[in-house]
Amino acid sequence: MNFYSPIAGTVLGLESVPDPVFSSLMLGPGCAIDPSETGVMTVLSPCDGEVTSVRSHAVVVSSCLVHAGIDTHKSDALTALVKEGDQVSVGTPLITVDLDRLGDLESMVVVTFPQKRTNAWNQGVAPGAQVTAGDLLGKLD
Repeated sequence: MNFYSPIAGTVLGLESVPDPVFSSLMLGPGCAIDPSETGVMTVLSPCDGEVTSVRSHAVVVSSCLVHAGIDTHKSDALTALVKEGDQVSVGTPLITVDLDRLGDLESMVVVTFPQKRTNAWNQGVAPGAQVTAGDLLGKLD
């Protein structure tokens, strides 16, 4: 299964995210992206599937968690655009984020794959690379 970048920005190693839940790979492997956008940003679905969980800051599509920012769960600067049970495709808008209200957020979007097999994640983009929304990030075997 292929996974695509939900936003434009710089790819970061998940281990560098300043939240131990993500950096320890507790939720599984993946990567983070530091956004290059300003103003209101739309976070897109990185894969096809069913929306199984929705919060204003995080959406799970099939086995993929898209998490906007660190410690943003109480912010009203994020709005979920989907609901549980929705079927989405790559590029479907999931969350809007008002970056002007949130300020500079390292690792704005963290994509993780809650799988026990961390070696099943094959990241195709090295940390430091620039991506645009829709670029292939990697695949899960």
